[in-house]
Amino acid sequence: MISIAMKVKLITIVLSITMIFNIFVTYYLVQDEKADARIINIAGKQRMLTQKMIVEFHRIALGKQGASQEFFRAQQEFNANLQRLGSGDLRVSKNSEVDLLLQEVEKSWKVFEALMLSTIQKDSASSLKEIYINGKKTLALMEKTVFAYEHHATSKRDFINQVQLFLGLFALFVIVYMGSLTLGIHTQLNKFLKHSSEISGRKQVNKGSELELAYEHIQYFLDDVEAAIDSASQAVQQSEKASVQLATAKQDLRIQEHLDRSEDIVIEANEELYKTSKLLKKLKTKLQDAANPTF
Repeated sequence: MISIAMKVKLITIVLSITMIFNIFVTYYLVQDEKADARIINIAGKQRMLTQKMIVEFHRIALGKQGASQEFFRAQQEFNANLQRLGSGDLRVSKNSEVDLLLQEVEKSWKVFEALMLSTIQKDSASSLKEIYINGKKTLALMEKTVFAYEHHATSKRDFINQVQLFLGLFALFVIVYMGSLTLGIHTQLNKFLKHSSEISGRKQVNKGSELELAYEHIQYFLDDVEAAIDSASQAVQQSEKASVQLATAKQDLRIQEHLDRSEDIVIEANEELYKTSKLLKKLKTKLQDAANPTF
């Protein structure tokens, strides 16, 4: 059977591990949310860059000044972000949906990019309708990719929240069990205090904790035992004196028969008193060992 001290130690260890693990899970959740927010922000920016390139391409067709620089700046940033999302530091591992969408985005983007560049560089005369159709397709795919990233982040967050809920309920269970164990210990202490009070025969003692009060009651009982030992020792001494006096009085032949009978009674009483004294001393030793706990 597991002792109360061992139960308290185990509960403390389990509760500490649970709280530490919960802290690590919370820290991971915060860091993961930051990473997901960064990825979703970049993916959302890709939509904006797609729209910007379409606008700047239209301005280039109208001969607006500075439109080419803005277009190529947006193109370079889009390519850099696409590389980071697909195979760089922002790649989401173990998510086939996102990977497939990014592959579709990359294919659509290459067609869209080639059409715009060939038209800008006058290598071919692609129709604006074809360019706008491919641009709209790339934009729609980026919309789906953003939603996929958001769904991925939400799924992870829901799972971590479930882990936190489980840890919280487990910690609550441990706390309730510890409270129940503490209540049981308090009940046993009250019983022990009541029993020690009955042993000592005293009701009024100094104020203090339950163990200290029980210790005082047991100490009172030890004092009573010590007094009984002293009384028994004195009785043994008086009995020995009476034996000596009886031995002296045996010289009178007239009372020898009565003295012999009295001597036997005294010897038996002496032996009983000696045994009683010895037992009381043993009892005192055991009670002293039990009454000196470390608080």
